[in-house]
Amino acid sequence: MFESLSFTKRYILALTLIAGLSLLAFFNLSKLLSIQSNDAKIVNLSGNQKIIAREIAFFAIYYKIKKLNRNIQYMEETHKKLLALPMSKELSEVYFGAKINLNQKVKDYLFHAKIFYTNRDGESQNYVLRNSEPLLIDLEKAVKVYIKEAEANTRKVQQVETFIMVCTLITLLFEALFIFMPANRKINKRTNDLIREKEFSNAVIESSTNAIITLDSHLNIRTFNKEAENIFKYTKEEMLNNAFFDKLISKEYDILNSDHTKEVQEVEAVNKMGKKFPIRISFGSSGENNDIAIVANIQDISKEKLNDKILQQQSKFAALGEMIAIIAHQWRQPLAQLNFNCMYIRKKTKDPEILKEAQSNEDIIQFMSETITNFQDFYKKTDNTVFNPIVSIEQALKIVDSILRLHEVQLKKEIDSKIKIYGNSNSLAHIVLSIIQNSIDIMKVDEIENPSISISLKDTKEYIVLTISDNAGGIKGQPIEDIFKAFNSKKEKSSTGIGLYMCKMIITNQFKGVITAKNRDNGAEFTILLPH
Repeated sequence: MFESLSFTKRYILALTLIAGLSLLAFFNLSKLLSIQSNDAKIVNLSGNQKIIAREIAFFAIYYKIKKLNRNIQYMEETHKKLLALPMSKELSEVYFGAKINLNQKVKDYLFHAKIFYTNRDGESQNYVLRNSEPLLIDLEKAVKVYIKEAEANTRKVQQVETFIMVCTLITLLFEALFIFMPANRKINKRTNDLIREKEFSNAVIESSTNAIITLDSHLNIRTFNKEAENIFKYTKEEMLNNAFFDKLISKEYDILNSDHTKEVQEVEAVNKMGKKFPIRISFGSSGENNDIAIVANIQDISKEKLNDKILQQQSKFAALGEMIAIIAHQWRQPLAQLNFNCMYIRKKTKDPEILKEAQSNEDIIQFMSETITNFQDFYKKTDNTVFNPIVSIEQALKIVDSILRLHEVQLKKEIDSKIKIYGNSNSLAHIVLSIIQNSIDIMKVDEIENPSISISLKDTKEYIVLTISDNAGGIKGQPIEDIFKAFNSKKEKSSTGIGLYMCKMIITNQFKGVITAKNRDNGAEFTILLPH
């Protein structure tokens, strides 16, 4: 039955019992003090009668009449007070019993004292003096009874007080056994459960591949997990208990005041070094934890965006290859027909001017056919083979030949390599083309005078060294190595920002080589090391 009561009801019941016992102890103590006070007064009155009886005899001997009269009156008053009080059987026996009959003796003693005071009667004086000591002995008996009864009353109240104390201790014991110990076990169990839940929650948060950031109602950061440290480059100690969330999100986005905080959004974040990068972020509430107002779940989507860009780029190349294949298919027959027509004209005429024009047209048709073949081969998907890098260089130069001549870019070549490597020649051609195209773009924008591009290919003991340099003013960004990072383009025109990143990926992954860049002689120099 007791177990079925809730902890609160048990606690209230125990407190009520303790409160009741405390009040009972208080009233019992008050009663004890009151009894002791009354008993002390009674014992004092009874004891005073002995003193007064002795003084009456003393004043009767020396005829101190006034003092005698005062003591007679005082003793008579105290005797009446004592008689008016409730008496026990033993005390009643002292005052009214046949053996002592103290009441009668006091009355007789006072009667003769009064006669002596009034008439100066010698016989009454003799009575007073003769009965003074026997009366004192009887009065002493009454005093002893009063003291004995006072002590008995005190013991009774003390017994009650002891009983109350024992009940209180028993109540406290039962409270400890049936309330506090079970409560303590429950509290300990709940505490351990909460600790385990928190440890589990922390383990989940810390092991999450997403950045988890929680904010309190004042937008102070309360949680900043390991992935958040990795993504934003801030330490947990730097961020906790500070309203620094606005440092992490670009200021043009007011996410916390948005009406769509529960939606998944793709925005731009900023790390400790000031670098911006794309993230996917969603917000949620904390549930039962009132201290936590907002939970932000953040995913770094830089690689995802990069992969999308690479897929787009690859799709463009594939689409461009298909388009060139279609163009080549559509143009081959007309070009062949035009070439046949020129040959027919040369056979039918002897006019030197017409023959010269026909030969010129045949050269133009041959150039167009070769150009289509070059572009078709460049964008064609090929397998890995053993090849000399010269093949890739020449392939790329055929593509940009007309652009170089259009912008009057002087091309310097120093190619001396006989070692072959294993890989995809088209991939290496793409790298050469990308670097040359970047140089041409900068030369156009900055209007470089006497633009030039130098290409060098040499063999060493360990590597084939391909160097491409220009005089376009050099790389402006610092550190220079960042140009190989994704989305790091500084071009004013539209750019994917992944050209040089893809170059490095191809050199590193396909050819197991190294690509570096530096500024030299008012221009940029790219060095590619291709292992044998």
